[in-house]
Amino acid sequence: MLENEELMIKVSGEKNLSYVIHIEEKSYSVQKILIIKSKIPVREPTTRGGVYFTDVEAYKVKAITDLSITNEIPKLMLGPNTDFKPILIKTSLKIDGKDSLVTMTTHLTNAVNTKDTVELNLIVDKLDLE
Repeated sequence: MLENEELMIKVSGEKNLSYVIHIEEKSYSVQKILIIKSKIPVREPTTRGGVYFTDVEAYKVKAITDLSITNEIPKLMLGPNTDFKPILIKTSLKIDGKDSLVTMTTHLTNAVNTKDTVELNLIVDKLDLE
């Protein structure tokens, strides 16, 4: 369960927000974004030593950006790295008549390169409002 879920619902429902990806000191503009809440399979051992699936919901982000982010991807993947870096996705949202900065802390689950873009698939860990 995400701490600021009401805010996440509001952000995911807005269609005309612009987003920027921040990785350490570098920024990358997001060309297209899709935010959905979906069930993810989680494996846990049973008492008999087998494996079963349980449904857990998480917010997932599909963000499309340009190829300039390609060199950062090996540092971000959850796979073999033990010290992977979070990816911050920031946007501005009007709340009660004033602009507020919304920051999603995410982790990369996979990336798909095309000829012109990189599609990042991320899971939202945390949402902050400033």
